[in-house]
Amino acid sequence: MVSRSRLSRLIDAPPHRRCFGALAILEVALVVLALASTPLAPAALAPAGLAWIGGVAGWTLVEYLLHRFAFHLPRAHPLSRLGARQHLDHHDAPDRPPITKPLHLTLPAIGVASTAAWLVGPIALAVVSGLVGGYLAYELLHVAAHVLPEDHPFPALQRGHLAHHRDARAWFGITSPVWDHVMGTAGPPPCHRPRR
Repeated sequence: MVSRSRLSRLIDAPPHRRCFGALAILEVALVVLALASTPLAPAALAPAGLAWIGGVAGWTLVEYLLHRFAFHLPRAHPLSRLGARQHLDHHDAPDRPPITKPLHLTLPAIGVASTAAWLVGPIALAVVSGLVGGYLAYELLHVAAHVLPEDHPFPALQRGHLAHHRDARAWFGITSPVWDHVMGTAGPPPCHRPRR
């Protein structure tokens, strides 16, 4: 459960409020659209629910791959404008807002994926809504790792992320350490809670 104090620290910066709000609205809209396109029979809802769970799980791999291979490109790389520069700035000053990704970088990709999914059908919409839900969790957990030093809801995830700030060759997962273990980037176990 998120207390009022935790919530106020999470949404203290206006860019964070905008990001969380936009992603929450998109998530609700995509879920409603997927459900409205699906027959309400339990036999039809179960695959949509599993597709949503698959989208959330798929997000953890997308997050890992983006963080490891796209967000750590050198600043001079031609593709660094797609998020690497902002991410490297975040590494230079990890606690300085905004910690969330700029909406102008993320909303177009979500729009393209949502439109393509809508054209394919309700199961594809459910997968994309799961991806957006996973992305919202990513943004919330990432901000929490920096603004909730003593009361992060998942301390092991926070320790992993802060270890990544000390050694950017390891711990790329924010919402899950699974892919770091699978891909061999887990690094030494992050063993302590940050102190401020």
